[in-house]
Amino acid sequence: MEFQPTGPPSPLRRLGDSLLALAQCRVQLFALELRSETLRLAETMLWLGGGLAVGGMGLLLGVITLALYLWKVAGFAGLWSMTVVLVGIAGLVLWRLRERLCKGPLPFAGTIAEFKKDRACLHKPD
Repeated sequence: MEFQPTGPPSPLRRLGDSLLALAQCRVQLFALELRSETLRLAETMLWLGGGLAVGGMGLLLGVITLALYLWKVAGFAGLWSMTVVLVGIAGLVLWRLRERLCKGPLPFAGTIAEFKKDRACLHKPD
């Protein structure tokens, strides 16, 4: 004689098990994407920091050299024009960085897409 578990009938148990498995899969996908987004952010920040440090040193050396040259050639007018150009370049770089961050991939896009597919399957007329 086999032991029959008490509780909901077998089809309801299978439905509940399927729903729990689906929820578990989605939570695992979310956790994986969260880790991926965290690593992507850390990598972006490291690249940004390194690029700014090295670029800053190079620009500083170049600006000092150019300033010494312009001071000999054009005086204050040369220094002012160099300042305007550098501020313009800095604005352009920051604008491009903002555009890249705003137009990048949405976080958790895979999880959202899977939830949309799940809802579409549940709303299909039989």
